[in-house]
Amino acid sequence: MKTLHPFNLGSSPLSVAHQTLTEQSPAIAAMQQIDDHHLWSLPRDMSVADARKRLLSAPGITFLVTAASGCLEGVVSSAELASDRILTMVSKTVTPFSLTLADVMLPREKLQAVTLNELQFATVVDVFRSLSSSPTGLLLVVDADNKLCGIIGSDDITERLSLPVPSKQPLAAEIVHQLHESHKLVINT
Repeated sequence: MKTLHPFNLGSSPLSVAHQTLTEQSPAIAAMQQIDDHHLWSLPRDMSVADARKRLLSAPGITFLVTAASGCLEGVVSSAELASDRILTMVSKTVTPFSLTLADVMLPREKLQAVTLNELQFATVVDVFRSLSSSPTGLLLVVDADNKLCGIIGSDDITERLSLPVPSKQPLAAEIVHQLHESHKLVINT
């Protein structure tokens, strides 16, 4: 049996392994690594409200959505849980509180993947070009054994490269219109 020798972190410099990203950085530097899928997964029957709370504690993270068996069913990020997207799903029979991750996730069938080997010979700009033609803006990364080992998102690359982001905020009128359509909201003017 091995005896471990813990030490006090206050006495030594500690750096976080955060790498500055450039267009010519290796593509693997843009990957959100999934070392232990249990830390990155949420059950498909979790409520959207609970998932939003979890996402607030880990901004910028794309979570795996799994079945009770542990199989990957899809992914969810802040984009899928955004208020404007949730409002489009609300109706007389569907309330924001009854929605689950299964209702809002990007399903596995819509996701694309690349191999870790292919990624090791690419740059961030190569990946960004591929993502620009992807409807989801995500690439899953699988290793030689076909195991999921990472996720790359165009939003994350855009943020880390400090590229301008086009506004996606809905107009207040669009939100009011959606509420009017889904709940027959009457507005007194």
